[in-house]
Amino acid sequence: MGKFYTGLASTASKLLADKGQSITFTRKTLASFDPVLGQETLGTATTYTGNGAVFNYKKAELKDGLIESGDIKLLLEATTTAPLIDDTCVIDSDTYRVMDVMTTSPAGTVVIYTLQLRK
Repeated sequence: MGKFYTGLASTASKLLADKGQSITFTRKTLASFDPVLGQETLGTATTYTGNGAVFNYKKAELKDGLIESGDIKLLLEATTTAPLIDDTCVIDSDTYRVMDVMTTSPAGTVVIYTLQLRK
């Protein structure tokens, strides 16, 4: 079964590369305080990239209050770095923050991520 889902993930990646767009995400780590040195260390930023397709939410999906008007849904290929809440990305010159991550991973193989993004 694992081989089937690996092939499905590969197909999803090919379709999103062909029909979607490349999106670069940034993950920032917070600054920390070193009590021994008495200094604050700077946070760092790392990036990862994946292909995705952007969709608007339907009005019915806005009813629960967790999804706000202006939020967008991003279908993202299975990237080597799993997206996390609070990662950021730029789409069409707008910066979005990852609010939620749903992973589709039957049999333990990540096929696709569905992200809720907010400006």
